[in-house]
Amino acid sequence: MQGLVIKVRPGQLVSSTQGRDTGRYYLVLSSLDDHFVEVTDGEYRGIEKPKRKNVRHLKIWPIVSESMAEKLAGNIRLTNNDIMSSLAEMQRSIQEEPLLKGKEVG
Repeated sequence: MQGLVIKVRPGQLVSSTQGRDTGRYYLVLSSLDDHFVEVTDGEYRGIEKPKRKNVRHLKIWPIVSESMAEKLAGNIRLTNNDIMSSLAEMQRSIQEEPLLKGKEVG
């Protein structure tokens, strides 16, 4: 039996659980395949050079910025300030545990 595949949406809030960036929050830009996504925080990892992360190394929060998801789907240009303000807004709304931990999958 193969492991469970986690679907992560563009515009979704995630946080890193592994590596030098442990604890950092990111916005998902795109899914590269079933195991990797591109993420940005608009500050250390700007939209022009997103970070590639394995979903097993992410906490996946049940919060999606619909406005960001629509802009990403419509190929509308985003700025790093857009990303940072959206992340700040989503972080303020976190009041519960993450939906899934990537390490618990598979």
